[in-house]
Amino acid sequence: MQQARLLTDQRLISTADYLNAAEHYRGLLLCPLCGEKAWFIKAVNNDSLNRAACFGAHHQQGCEAATIRLSTADETTPATDNNNSLREPAARYAPAGLWQSIKAPQLGGADGFEVNSALRQLLSHLCRNAAFAAQGQKLQLLAASGRELIAGKLADYVVHIDDIGDKHLEALYIFWGRINNVNEREFDNPDEDELWLNIGDYRKEPGIFIDADLRRSLVKRFNLTDLDALCGADVILLGHAGKSAHGKFTLHIAMSKYIAFRRYGISN
Repeated sequence: MQQARLLTDQRLISTADYLNAAEHYRGLLLCPLCGEKAWFIKAVNNDSLNRAACFGAHHQQGCEAATIRLSTADETTPATDNNNSLREPAARYAPAGLWQSIKAPQLGGADGFEVNSALRQLLSHLCRNAAFAAQGQKLQLLAASGRELIAGKLADYVVHIDDIGDKHLEALYIFWGRINNVNEREFDNPDEDELWLNIGDYRKEPGIFIDADLRRSLVKRFNLTDLDALCGADVILLGHAGKSAHGKFTLHIAMSKYIAFRRYGISN
């Protein structure tokens, strides 16, 4: 898309408008036709690719505004940027029976699955079926030391980011949803820099807070040469929710292994 609709006053915004005032538009853009959340995609001009700046979105079925194709590493073939058309091979979702049994194995610990890989697999299940966790599965999650962090029904601990409420404050949960935009805030002291992975409007909608140390760890763990690659990605994390004085929910993780992404590649 070369234009997106501004949520606040319904104006159409061009990519040039966005570049001139990104802070004013970030998290407030919609597809002009289907109304799904949109995000800005930078231009690329190198030896292998020449693509103009545009807006991306996970469009509703049949939306004619889609001008790029989105696909995930879960797919065997590329798909359109219509989220309903994504196809994922079932074989990717049942190694060692993880999440398949009410006696599902633990996450973490010497005898368990590596927590980041397990979270990534759970995210793939949830993206295919948002009600996946409500099938009676049980969960035990251990710290590397063997200390039990979570134990019980999976459904009691999996929370979509859109459903966060005061009852989820301060306790440990598995949150999942979709990142809309990325906002890096730089300060005079680099150790105070912040990274926000926002679900939408950074002023009101939930955001994931990443401090400077976690940012460095995140970039290394996921080989992120460009943090904007997380725009439009699905995300899952094991962490705590807080709430600002303005009523915005914020999500926090202790280490980069407690977050995983399902990123979308772009092709014309």
